[in-house]
Amino acid sequence: MIKSSITDSPRNVSNGEKDNFGIEPFENGLTKFINNSNTPITIALQGEWGSGKTSLMNSLKENLSVGDNSKHHSIWLNTWEYALMKDAQSTLMDIITGLIQETSKIANVDETTTKKLLGKLWSGIKDTSKVVAKNALDKTIDGAGSVIDAFSTKGKSSISEVRTELEKIIEACIKKDNKQGFIFFIDDLDRIDPPIAVQLLELLKNIFTLKNCVFILAIDYDVVIKGLEPKFGKLTAKNEREFRSFFDKIIQVPFSMPVSSYDINGFLKDSLISTNYISENVAKNNELITKFSEISNLSVGKNPRALKRLMNSLSLISCINLAKGNDHESDPLNEELELLVNFALVSIQIAYPQVYRLLTLHSGFDNWNENVALQMNLKPLDQQSIDKLNQSEEFDEEWEKVLFRLCENDHYLKKRALNISRLLNSLKSSIIDKGENIEDLIGSVISLSSVTNLEAFDKPVVDYHKGNFLKHLRNLIIPQLKNNLPEIAHQINPQGKRVQSNAYIKFTEKDWGHWLQLRSHPFEGGIRLIMLSDKWVSPANKHKSVQNAIKEAGFETEFKELETNWNNYIKKYHNFTTLDFYNQVTTHKGCHVIVLYTYLTLPNIEAFYTEENIKNTSLVITEFYHFLVRLEELKEKVWEFYKSRE
Repeated sequence: MIKSSITDSPRNVSNGEKDNFGIEPFENGLTKFINNSNTPITIALQGEWGSGKTSLMNSLKENLSVGDNSKHHSIWLNTWEYALMKDAQSTLMDIITGLIQETSKIANVDETTTKKLLGKLWSGIKDTSKVVAKNALDKTIDGAGSVIDAFSTKGKSSISEVRTELEKIIEACIKKDNKQGFIFFIDDLDRIDPPIAVQLLELLKNIFTLKNCVFILAIDYDVVIKGLEPKFGKLTAKNEREFRSFFDKIIQVPFSMPVSSYDINGFLKDSLISTNYISENVAKNNELITKFSEISNLSVGKNPRALKRLMNSLSLISCINLAKGNDHESDPLNEELELLVNFALVSIQIAYPQVYRLLTLHSGFDNWNENVALQMNLKPLDQQSIDKLNQSEEFDEEWEKVLFRLCENDHYLKKRALNISRLLNSLKSSIIDKGENIEDLIGSVISLSSVTNLEAFDKPVVDYHKGNFLKHLRNLIIPQLKNNLPEIAHQINPQGKRVQSNAYIKFTEKDWGHWLQLRSHPFEGGIRLIMLSDKWVSPANKHKSVQNAIKEAGFETEFKELETNWNNYIKKYHNFTTLDFYNQVTTHKGCHVIVLYTYLTLPNIEAFYTEENIKNTSLVITEFYHFLVRLEELKEKVWEFYKSRE
């Protein structure tokens, strides 16, 4: 059944939820280890927030303490729920009280005995002992002061007595129920204030270091570091051992969440299908799914929570475009490429907002240059840094150096600069391999992802229906073209039945002879109309560059003349911009492909419909057609030359 979102709830094994990330071997290994452990023992499940610690604990609880053959009683405690709207002391006391009460409940200890046990525990707390003890029993704790300090002075004897009493209760319980012991699952320690989390660890160590007891804590070492800063100061090379010693004293077995081992291909595939981002047919393209996985690894990573956020953002974008009537805007020939580009842009938006913002301003990232760097106030590179970057495959091009400078401004981006470069280079290859223009395609697709962007744009994004705009514009242009080219007027017609994100005009009886593609996207507060076509001019297996291939064929002079004419003709038309022939060369299916490309940017769609702009646009396209004819003639000669050499 199609759903519009992926829930961020932890995996519920008891409801039959499947393992989406291939973590089962780790679950089974931990289960076996715990079943055969000597006690007392404390195990820390370490990992960043959203890495799947709670899901893993759910699975362990199901494996270790559910069913007739289970060997343990289990107690689950969510520290975050206890910490809400409470001060530090109240939080600590409530958590310890909750653990003792749950233990007593499982052991069928009467309420009076439990209250006496709690009263004995809290009776040693400094001058506020009577108030605190009463509040602890009534579950309305509002005491002040430090629990840890109290225990370090008057409370030691109380702790010893309570620990002995708890050990007796637990031992009697497991003997009666034929169990191996108690397992305490302590969740969400990374959501409470780090100093409180550290104090809680100390209390658990002091009170619950008990025979037959296993503690499984969801906490990361980074939380411990932050929590110990009031005691040891900021972590340095000199005091690192003190931090580590504290952690080792509390935790006997650290287990790092195996995020790097997560198998996310299956999760991505299932999630993208279930949210209707891709069809079942598209999902059969394993190469595409692998590219999705590569992009997510280089951006949001393998953190399950980040991946689910990515899936939900993609689903929201799809729902909004469906509601706007843009659900069929993908060109069937490049549907998968547009899906991939959109996936990459949303991933960048979530993981690297500063890079995404730069893409909204300058979508042609392969053309980032010093002007872009100056606009972004990026610090210049010294010659030594330039020389070093030139030796790196990821930062040897000019646009990559601009990216490097952007990343240098931010600590988070700086650590991930290599990943960002690899992501953009992978995206660049995917786009160019399909014979597309990077600025055009990124600019077209990025407007779709803007609805989930947390940052405000410098300029508002124009909202319009691309299909309707291009269809109407084409209908206005074609009659003008027929007047401009009367000798082929009967052949000038729309190509393709549907107008989606692209509209085609053909100048031959059959499709894909001489043709022109119209496409558009929001650009810097306005709309950019792109007109493009291509010709497969020479075999790529003979020479790496199209220039050398043409030179060998003996047509270098003719091509240079054609290129010069192309570069000059557009200057006659105000607001139109074009790119050089050789700036638009791609390699596709063993051929050098020259893309003819020009564009016009206006403030809104109505501006394109004016009589003057329709006339100028049709004149530009008319000239465009003549270049296609000339380029086709030269292409035929080049291919004839190479065929004769075979």
